[in-house]
Amino acid sequence: MIGCGQFMSRQHIPTIHRSEHLQLQHLVTRDAAKAQRVGAQYGAKNVGTRWEDVIADPGVDVVVVGVVPELHPVIARASLEAGKPTYVEKPLASTTAECLAIQRRSAELGVALAVGFNRRFAPAVTLVAGALRDVEGPVTLTYRISDDDRIRPPEQRWKLGCRLQIEVVHIFDLLFHLLQSEPVSVYARETRFNDALVVVEFADGSRASVHSSSWGSMAQPKERLEAVLDRGALEMEDFVELRGYGAVDLPDATRFPGRAYDGCDNAHVSAFGKDGRSALLDLRRRYNRAYADSGVLADSSDPQAWDRARQLLGTPPPPQINYSMDKGWGRALEDFCLAVADGRPIKNATAVDGVRATACAEAARVSIDQGTSVELDPNQWLLPA
Repeated sequence: MIGCGQFMSRQHIPTIHRSEHLQLQHLVTRDAAKAQRVGAQYGAKNVGTRWEDVIADPGVDVVVVGVVPELHPVIARASLEAGKPTYVEKPLASTTAECLAIQRRSAELGVALAVGFNRRFAPAVTLVAGALRDVEGPVTLTYRISDDDRIRPPEQRWKLGCRLQIEVVHIFDLLFHLLQSEPVSVYARETRFNDALVVVEFADGSRASVHSSSWGSMAQPKERLEAVLDRGALEMEDFVELRGYGAVDLPDATRFPGRAYDGCDNAHVSAFGKDGRSALLDLRRRYNRAYADSGVLADSSDPQAWDRARQLLGTPPPPQINYSMDKGWGRALEDFCLAVADGRPIKNATAVDGVRATACAEAARVSIDQGTSVELDPNQWLLPA
């Protein structure tokens, strides 16, 4: 495991620890004290501060990369060169050219690489994908993904960059996964920075609109998908509730339990499974009140505001709000590791998918800057076998 920030320490490292099949062999992060502390908590055999040591460790079968995005390409390439199957968090790289270089090297070496587009493995997405497979002809999708970026503490300031490249690559990949059709055109407009509408056209005639914004409220569910099908429709609310309408072969409502976390009040797990969207709204509103009343929303760089927020949330606290639902993190990582161990093809997003998603993000940014649609050539990432 390379990296031990909030995401890695809450998601991938506990996933390894909970697995009956996986062992945390080597953990590194720049903070030596944190490496020792988290490594001891989760039974790492080795800890340190140099990512090169993980790649050189003969006891490491799979390398997981979860650091700031600008380091993804150099670490992923080094890991592949060492013959290590590699799971790298999104984005694979910040430019299409960098992604393509990694894709080609992975193919040349015959070493598996997965990109952390975990939403493919979310239980709600499995049902949505099944419903879409039964539809003949093109469909129309609408997706909203919004955050309140006032909550970013100083160590997460890098997340205030362009959301298209940092966050919306998740959605570009999810749209391809659901439609199984290549994107061929992107048109985007931005009302203000990180508040964009993106229309993606696909080779089969399907279209999807994506509203990405950092100007939202924590009190609102972060993600929502709507799809109009053949005289039917579906709605997915932030991975906790899926509703089917009309001819869609789905129940009126399916609700999905949340994801449990170490050291947290995990009452949300069963609450989401029982009440779905309403339980999620209760938790999000609780978080929003705590962050507003503590002063975090006014100044997220104030450590005392964060202390007050933690007091208001209680002990033990609920999980980080955007982690509370099951978006498939655990299944995505464990399935990749087991596929590598068993010698079977991986089901994860591959380097090809990493290129495609970044190409869509780049095209959206060019479209915003130039005010025109941007054509995509899938042959760019569909390399010959």
